[in-house]
Amino acid sequence: MLHAVLHAIEQARGPVLLSDLSRELGIDSGVLQELLQFWVRKGRLKLDGVDGAAPSSAHTACGGGCHDASPGACVFIAKMPTTYTISPRLRQ
Repeated sequence: MLHAVLHAIEQARGPVLLSDLSRELGIDSGVLQELLQFWVRKGRLKLDGVDGAAPSSAHTACGGGCHDASPGACVFIAKMPTTYTISPRLRQ
């Protein structure tokens, strides 16, 4: 099962949504998330967009008046879906 998950992501043409992969492989999303985290820990996969930083455009979009640029505090910042890609060091 672990290798099927990794293979599906390798065959994808870009970032893979957890919900899409769960549906494609017929695996419960909770179980799939644990399998993906295994590959992240092993360095084979990269979890995209987890730095938590607000986009620089968020400060500009509200006229520079944002003092709390967290996802719940500003209407210009949306929580993006979790995606996974093959680790860049493995794409050589």
